[in-house]
Amino acid sequence: MSLAKGGAENQLVRLALYYKKKGYEVTIIQTFPENDFVDELTKNQIDNLEFRYNSPNGIRGLFSFIKKNRPDVIISFMFAANLVARAVKFRFKTPIITSVRSEKISKLYNFLYRISYKIDDFTVFNSAVSLSVFREKHLTLQKKSIYIPNAIIIDALPVLESKNSVFTLISIAHFRPAKDYKTLFEAIKILNDQNVPIKLIVLGKTLGQEWPDIFLEKLGIKDLVEIKGYVPYPKEYFSKVDALVLSTFWEGTPNAILEAMANKLPIISTDITVCNKLITNAKCGFLSAPQDALDLSLKIQELMALPETEREMLGTNGYNYTVEHYSENIVYEQWEKLIDNLL
Repeated sequence: MSLAKGGAENQLVRLALYYKKKGYEVTIIQTFPENDFVDELTKNQIDNLEFRYNSPNGIRGLFSFIKKNRPDVIISFMFAANLVARAVKFRFKTPIITSVRSEKISKLYNFLYRISYKIDDFTVFNSAVSLSVFREKHLTLQKKSIYIPNAIIIDALPVLESKNSVFTLISIAHFRPAKDYKTLFEAIKILNDQNVPIKLIVLGKTLGQEWPDIFLEKLGIKDLVEIKGYVPYPKEYFSKVDALVLSTFWEGTPNAILEAMANKLPIISTDITVCNKLITNAKCGFLSAPQDALDLSLKIQELMALPETEREMLGTNGYNYTVEHYSENIVYEQWEKLIDNLL
């Protein structure tokens, strides 16, 4: 994996920072060169190395590093990295904790997982949905499988500034295949055609793709949507918007939703399993039908029509839920207990 900022990458770096502050020696190994965390890793003196797992030289370099440094534990994130970690354990007997960040798995990874999953010392799932799916598919051992949710930085009492005259949504996600920005943009067009005042701020990279600008121009809503690109600290935007919207095809655990909940924002999300469970349990927002721009536009209007006190209640519900289930101390203590079992 690269270290282009996303949900899994952010969790990996936060975990590394936690252990560094606890006095552990920590090294992060990535596959691809992109890295949005250079300054933070450098500041905290965390070594960051790159080995291309998809090349013989990269594998040799990785194995040479492992042989020389003999780490006590390897923690891997994402399917490809998990498979490489298993190869390292097979060769060097180094304890490993793999981490599954999504219930969606390709046919190739499904096959490779099926023949190698018993190598793991532990497998961490950041979603109860993913854990259930992998157990049903016999891709993980029940006694070695642990659910540990994502950790979220939570301020004591986030304060929202006065809202805009135009209802403003924020979406935080790069333009990757898993994200359904087209449906979101079409929903904004529907609202605009109905003369509903609306604005959308997007924090995420287009990754060199031209279609977002072309599509917005075609829909005639380019003035209503601001694509800001990568923003390292999105918190400054949370206090200036009215709600977060996530239009998506699939998620592991939606970090953007959790961060917005931790900042008392109401949520509108595509009705997929993991988002449904999160928003329903937290009572913090609305769910829209997948790939249905009309339904999404209706859910946005439904949220807009609520009295301000009810919107604030949704935000408070989300905040309280993240404090109870996703605060850093709670999550990282679970990781620490797991690692202690291997040392």
